[in-house]
Amino acid sequence: MKKLIIITFALLGALNLQAQDQKPIRKGFTIGGSAGVGVLHFTKDMSGSETQGDISLPNVKIGWFVNKRTAIYLATAGQIYEVDGKDRSFEGFIPSLQYWTGHKMWVSGGFGPALDTRAFYASSKDARKSSWGKGVLLATGYEVTQRPKWAMDIQARLFMASVDQGAELGRLEGTSFIIGVGFTLL
Repeated sequence: MKKLIIITFALLGALNLQAQDQKPIRKGFTIGGSAGVGVLHFTKDMSGSETQGDISLPNVKIGWFVNKRTAIYLATAGQIYEVDGKDRSFEGFIPSLQYWTGHKMWVSGGFGPALDTRAFYASSKDARKSSWGKGVLLATGYEVTQRPKWAMDIQARLFMASVDQGAELGRLEGTSFIIGVGFTLL
């Protein structure tokens, strides 16, 4: 995994050196996605709480530009983790506001529903039921390559959520910090 991260950043660096940025056209509908790695830490009622590191996907955002510096998105944020030998996903569907503080730098934040469910690729056999709650997403990014119709960025996301797993399992509270590479169609 470390090799993959190093190769990804090396390729982005090479791409950035060769690419001459063009001013992006930020208006209308927009859609983007990202993938990355991160750490996820659970607290409170989860027995044997620990910090785990794993992949973070799919992270998708769909939205609309209000003006050239501000967009409203419905963003998914989440991370895969393992419990009892099965992969689960700790996610959020977060309405958020994204603002470009400069030509390439942006910040984003939002509040919305959170979900603890089986990983999207995992079998539903013997899976624990899904649990809903609330979550907060804070993010920032730097666009390393810009074109009129798309942009590629390096981003960091902090996702904090609390879900109620019922009387048997209690409340699950988690914090996820993710570093990833994003691609946005403008």
